[in-house]
Amino acid sequence: MPLPSPVSPAVISRLTTIANSTPAKGHPELECGVGTWDKLLYGNHRFVIDVQADEARGWPAGTTQAHRVVLPWRRQDTEPATVDVIVVSRSTGTRVRNVIVEEATRASGSLVFEAIDGPGTYFVYYLTYAMLGKPHYPQAQYLPHRPAADPAWAAVVVRSAWASGAQAELPTARVLRYEAASERDSFAPMNFTARAEELEHFRSLHAGEAFLVFPEDRLNPVSMHSELPAHWVIDGPSNSFHGTALAGEDYVVQLGLYAQKELEGVSVDVVSPAGRHCVNTDGVDRLGKPWRRALNVPAGTVRALFVVLPIPAEAAGTAHSATITICAAGESPRKIEVTLEVATETDPAILAGGFGDPRFLRRLAWLDSDVAQDAELVKPYTAVSLDESSATLGILGRSLRLAESGLPAQVTSTFTAAVTATDGPAVELLDVPVRLDIDGIHWHYSSIVFTVQGPARVQWRCQWTGTKDGKAALALDLEGVLDADGAVSYRLRLSPEQNLDVPDVGLHLGFRKAAVPFAMGLGVPGGRRPETVDWTWDVATKNQDALWLGGVNAGMQLSLRDERYERPLNTNFYREKPLVEPESWANRQEDGGQPTVRGGVALRTTENRVTLHAFSGARSLTAGQPLDFNVRLLLTPFKAIEPGKHLSKRYFHEPADPESIAAAGATVVNVHHATAPAPYINDPLLTEDSLREYVAGCHRSGLKAKIYNTVRELTFHSPELLPLLQLDHEIFSDGPGAGHIWLQEHAGSGYVSAWFAPNVEDIAVVTTGESRWENFYVRSLQELARGEDGIDGIYLDDIAYDRHAMVRVRKVLERACAARGVDGPEIDLHSANQFTAHDGYASSANLYMEQLPYVDRLWLGEYFDYDTTDPDYWLVELSGIPFGLMGEMLEGGGNPWRGMVFGMTGRAPAVDNRPLWECWAETGLEHAPMQGFWDPQAPVWTSHPEVLATTWLTEYGLVVALASWAEHTEEVTLIFDDAAVTGTPKDASITAPAIRGFQSAAGYAPGEAIPIEPQRGLLLVIGN
Repeated sequence: MPLPSPVSPAVISRLTTIANSTPAKGHPELECGVGTWDKLLYGNHRFVIDVQADEARGWPAGTTQAHRVVLPWRRQDTEPATVDVIVVSRSTGTRVRNVIVEEATRASGSLVFEAIDGPGTYFVYYLTYAMLGKPHYPQAQYLPHRPAADPAWAAVVVRSAWASGAQAELPTARVLRYEAASERDSFAPMNFTARAEELEHFRSLHAGEAFLVFPEDRLNPVSMHSELPAHWVIDGPSNSFHGTALAGEDYVVQLGLYAQKELEGVSVDVVSPAGRHCVNTDGVDRLGKPWRRALNVPAGTVRALFVVLPIPAEAAGTAHSATITICAAGESPRKIEVTLEVATETDPAILAGGFGDPRFLRRLAWLDSDVAQDAELVKPYTAVSLDESSATLGILGRSLRLAESGLPAQVTSTFTAAVTATDGPAVELLDVPVRLDIDGIHWHYSSIVFTVQGPARVQWRCQWTGTKDGKAALALDLEGVLDADGAVSYRLRLSPEQNLDVPDVGLHLGFRKAAVPFAMGLGVPGGRRPETVDWTWDVATKNQDALWLGGVNAGMQLSLRDERYERPLNTNFYREKPLVEPESWANRQEDGGQPTVRGGVALRTTENRVTLHAFSGARSLTAGQPLDFNVRLLLTPFKAIEPGKHLSKRYFHEPADPESIAAAGATVVNVHHATAPAPYINDPLLTEDSLREYVAGCHRSGLKAKIYNTVRELTFHSPELLPLLQLDHEIFSDGPGAGHIWLQEHAGSGYVSAWFAPNVEDIAVVTTGESRWENFYVRSLQELARGEDGIDGIYLDDIAYDRHAMVRVRKVLERACAARGVDGPEIDLHSANQFTAHDGYASSANLYMEQLPYVDRLWLGEYFDYDTTDPDYWLVELSGIPFGLMGEMLEGGGNPWRGMVFGMTGRAPAVDNRPLWECWAETGLEHAPMQGFWDPQAPVWTSHPEVLATTWLTEYGLVVALASWAEHTEEVTLIFDDAAVTGTPKDASITAPAIRGFQSAAGYAPGEAIPIEPQRGLLLVIGN
């Protein structure tokens, strides 16, 4: 039976070129084009061959139209003979079974095949593969070579070395062209390799040269890392580059550097009249500071260098020149003269700062963006206050008083027990001031010196002198910073002035027991604080370096780090890039020949105090070798929750018709990736026009529209992906490679393959998290949010960047919303449960606590257990309330009754929330104060400790959500706080309104027992 036809009715086209580019060189011997066929069946590459009739020759006896063809495939894969080859007739779509691979080298392949349909066109598919692994995390493999030719046919057509006499030569088929399944899949022009004889000649011409430079059009990104493109070898290196530019653009010059010997200290100097720099070696780091590095390039490898040349807006019709000098230690430099003819015609969008067609790589300049690098405030935070006389700093709802050491003496919160305001009674966390102790060392402290860096940040410094037996033994430099959101960062640099053996360097904290009933972190799931914790460092398997202790309205997270801290990967990839073990706190030593860590954390509970000792253990301190015992504290809650606002923002997670969404009662649309407005993960600007059109439609329907956009991975549709892979793993995490076949054929190795969305054929690669990519990302958000049709916020699917980037994100989006006069932005954080082995047993809320001040809503998330976990777990691990947030549910739709106690619902449209939304509107919940069961002053509670109540005080009376954590059906009565329910008589009617999918209508007399089934609940209206 014939196979499905590998050719669509579409005309097969040549590889296209675009304006302001040079034509693709393609293949050295062949025309290159793009065809259409089933890639999963045949692979991404083929040669088109032509079999011609030869009446004079005829067919050798028994050969049944056998032909030989030599394919100049110039392959990258190392073992071509092991990969299957498929030949298909174009006219019938039938696969040719009689195919013999006579020879398969990287340079070429010689085939003998049966022209089963006579003269005509045949296709040779030579890199067929199978997509193994998981659907969204594939692992592709080339299909192994499987001889299928009939032995009798093969015996006739294949020349044998043992045969005597002449054997008729087989006719030769002609190779017409190379084709790829898409322009993105094509090997032209950068992935065809040079033949051995070409390389030999090339090397003889350039023997003794340490490195060679190949200017290459920016539309042809360098892909191979250890192979030279064939046209480079054939044409040779060059010391000049000519191109055509547009006025106002950031023109990117791509230079291929080939190291013929080991290169160290490679630097790139650029001389240009309008500014310039090489992306690989110069720029602005993610903190807004100048960034520069020299490169080391191993012998026999290729490195692409990218030089950004800003073209002045007034340069239209002129020539723009630059000189690029590449130097390496001990080697002669190479100069490249660049001449750019600036087009007379201008592009208004480019002149206005736009980037135009992303394939021109103008966005690479965004790696140096300093957007939102400031110490200004964002809502709802207030300027940091400072009273130097008492060493007390104040922020929204919290204050920090410093001891003479510069460490915290007291942390106070005035958030109310309901976490809805900041005017509650003061709650003090600490029982004693925080200390950094070394047995036998007596500390003397200098005066604390404060520096106000802006309304959102105050810094202080203090020097410690440690004496032992009356002699100076140690010095410690303390640098502290308090940000308006409640982040307190300490750098504690300990500098030994003499060699010294110490039993421990430890941080001691003492908490008031009543203030810290809950805990989360260091292997402790969110919930009730255990009496003891004994924890040691194990970064290989545990993403753990922080512990939160607190209550609903006052708490503190402690993180232990050193100067080498790097944010690890998360969400399935932790073990690919785990935490960097802090040399100071972990204190890895050789004990009996085995490396062990001596550092850890011990928590103990006494009658009135909870003590926390972060210890590093016994060690020898060496004079002149400082250690950084860095500490980061987060003071919680970060802000007051807004229950009414939370309930009024009703989410719809599907970019359906805006009018229909609004008619269903939703007010916010989350546009996820792999959907029509934004098909490609984490680069929605690639489809900016369609996205803006959809957002404008949402705005016309009274909806807010937000976009899925993170930095955790990047789509292969981004033209910047291959250039970024040239930046020494600065942007993309190093890893095992493999994954989707496109990555194997174009990215090579040294990456971590990420999410694959089959419906839009979107492939992604994992980023490192903290890098200059944050600058690019923040700048891209500025672009997405600008104008009346700009986005209203973002949906974060886990977070790969730190709080510094999160602050910038909030500022950019908030300022864009303010510019168009709308409330916003809205930032959601979704996370699957990270408390798993492959994620390093990290509670999501603890892992992302540093970003929570700038988040509006939590979606926690896949793999969370809503049914068998207790209320304390819900409160601390899921709800977000102790941190000033409210959340939603996801796994299995959540538990709607328990969720209602926290103001949480499932995700629409997967869950139909319309009946609940309608009830909220009818009962006025969106405008009513909420008091949860966690508030000691809650107006309503129940007679059973495991049936909990949350109350809204509406203009219609009380609305009470009940939910059961009891094992059996319980008959409960409502208990009222007389002072809190003065507006609602005790004998008021109690009704359960009918809510489809949630509860049936019912009525209860005052004081009547109400049956509540396990894992379920009711929503009651009491009063009018």
